[in-house]
Amino acid sequence: VDRSVRRLLLRAPKGCSIYEPIFWGHERFWKVPAPSYLLLFNGTPFKGLLLRMLGMRVGARLFDDGAAFVERPFISLGDDCTLNERSIVQNHSQEDGAFKSDHTVIGSRVTLGIGAFVHYGITVGDDAVIEADSFLMKGEEVPAGETWGANPARELPTRSIPTSA
Repeated sequence: VDRSVRRLLLRAPKGCSIYEPIFWGHERFWKVPAPSYLLLFNGTPFKGLLLRMLGMRVGARLFDDGAAFVERPFISLGDDCTLNERSIVQNHSQEDGAFKSDHTVIGSRVTLGIGAFVHYGITVGDDAVIEADSFLMKGEEVPAGETWGANPARELPTRSIPTSA
């Protein structure tokens, strides 16, 4: 089903009016093939393989325990990422009658906490952490190794892990 409606997807992220036919096709793309069957593969090594088959760029050793992706072809994940239940990566918004979308790049060894919401136009550097229930707003750039959280997300002090004696 996904491949049969893929031609409706915008070829590249862009902005347009919600009254333009190109928007209507793109909207059908993310509403028709609801991938509820992916839930069966949460927490398994097969989730990354299925996401690759659906057009998403996914690095090696993905652990996905239930994240949702709206425009999979506009998302790039690095190696060793950990995505938690109810995390959402959404590559579009509708604002004042306009549709806007962009790519999202998530680096290697990134963790998205439970319920984290990542909007479009985001770049998350390697080894970064997006805390649970955080909202990473459009256009944000999270530098490598930083921890971000809250709504809207902002840099948080990095926690140090105590070493045992």
